[in-house]
Amino acid sequence: SAEQFAHGQTDPDERALILRLPQLFVALQGLPAGDLADVQAVLKRIVRGQCLDLVRFQAGGPPRALPAAPALPESTDLVAGPVGEFWTDLCVRHLRDYASLPAAQMRALGRSFGCGLQLVNIVRDAGMDLANGRCYFPADRLAAAGVDAADIARAPQRFIPVWRRWQALAARGMDDGMAYALAVRSRRQRAAVAPPALLGARTL
Repeated sequence: SAEQFAHGQTDPDERALILRLPQLFVALQGLPAGDLADVQAVLKRIVRGQCLDLVRFQAGGPPRALPAAPALPESTDLVAGPVGEFWTDLCVRHLRDYASLPAAQMRALGRSFGCGLQLVNIVRDAGMDLANGRCYFPADRLAAAGVDAADIARAPQRFIPVWRRWQALAARGMDDGMAYALAVRSRRQRAAVAPPALLGARTL
């Protein structure tokens, strides 16, 4: 039950959210059919990405890196890419004349923006993740730079070129986020989209 699961949560906000799951499920079922299908689809992909993290990064022991370069885009695309598409689909469905660009182009920009925001988190939190046994930078790219996940803290100068590659990709995602925001016609909606892109760029 939600009560039993919440009992093991140490974060009070997480616990409160879990206890409200029954109400959230009721609200979910009350959504229009199109919105309900979109929520279910985006959650399915996000949960799949989170499950991959649990498989790839086991608690305890030295840091483990993602196996190869394609694993990082896969991870960001699963947990963040669909959010931009989801937002776009909802806005196109419910807001008249939402953007100056075609919906397909807005979906692509939204997907890139979401992935970029996740990459911002990864490059920003590299040290914290290493301390917790996780390295989102692929093992094959690290090996090409002459370092592995367990050595990054001792040889950061070898790691920097790898880190900068993903930093540049994150910056590209922020550029796409600003392109997305500029295409949104409503000032109110643009005000919801632009700040994460600006904050992400500033963080980088």
